[in-house]
Amino acid sequence: MKNCVAGAAVIVLLLVVSLLNFPQREDNNGKVKIGAPDDTGGMILHYLVNEKGYRGAEVKGSFELYQVKDCCASTSQWALSTNLYDLAVMCPDAAASLLEKDRRFEVVGPVLVNSDIVVVRSGIEPKKIGISQNRSHQEQITTGVFGPGVAAVSMLPSAIPYAYEKKAVDGVVVDALRGFTMAGEKIPAPAAAGGHVTYVLVVNKSFKEDPRYHEFIRLFQAAAEELNNPDVLVEEIKKYKNIDLAGEEVEEWNRLGIRHVFITPGT
Repeated sequence: MKNCVAGAAVIVLLLVVSLLNFPQREDNNGKVKIGAPDDTGGMILHYLVNEKGYRGAEVKGSFELYQVKDCCASTSQWALSTNLYDLAVMCPDAAASLLEKDRRFEVVGPVLVNSDIVVVRSGIEPKKIGISQNRSHQEQITTGVFGPGVAAVSMLPSAIPYAYEKKAVDGVVVDALRGFTMAGEKIPAPAAAGGHVTYVLVVNKSFKEDPRYHEFIRLFQAAAEELNNPDVLVEEIKKYKNIDLAGEEVEEWNRLGIRHVFITPGT
């Protein structure tokens, strides 16, 4: 009898330990947690918070925005897989990697196209193009624009402007908001049906049953439509990154085909 009791106690102890060590959903005080990159991909979330009023989502609590500095970094994938976020805007490569490892998440759909652009130094024949590490879609852009004879050099995203300035590379694939501050010719991603997807929305499946998710999708739809309006776009970029786009730069933005994509309501 004593052995049975001791055995049961050991089993209970093991269960308690396993529960303590298993990744649990954070106590978020009723707040919706969304991961966002700090470039064009995060602009629509900034707009949702500051212009569309998602912060006061009925009685379900307020909205809290968590920045993911590099949406393709392993840290952002880890944060999602340990349930730090309910939603996140991620580059396609990171999203694919996450879903391969963790079935609790799914891609809702694309949210931004053509926001990665090529900047090349004028008057030269490019041989080396700098791209961010872990972003195979940027390598595809490089090959699509220049052909297989031009090398795509992978590096830390923070090193790209420095490498370009020091002429370590002849051009770079960068986010549009960064690229617009760099000297050189701006080249769009190769034409693709529906545009070259540069960001997608990822959701924790358990959050899809939350009314705040449906409210998010509704407001996201409205925000995407409004940010595709050049006048709204210029004002938001000023607020988001303190960058003033002139008329010709707005025309170039349109020429590059950068636009927000509508997510189908109810997905």
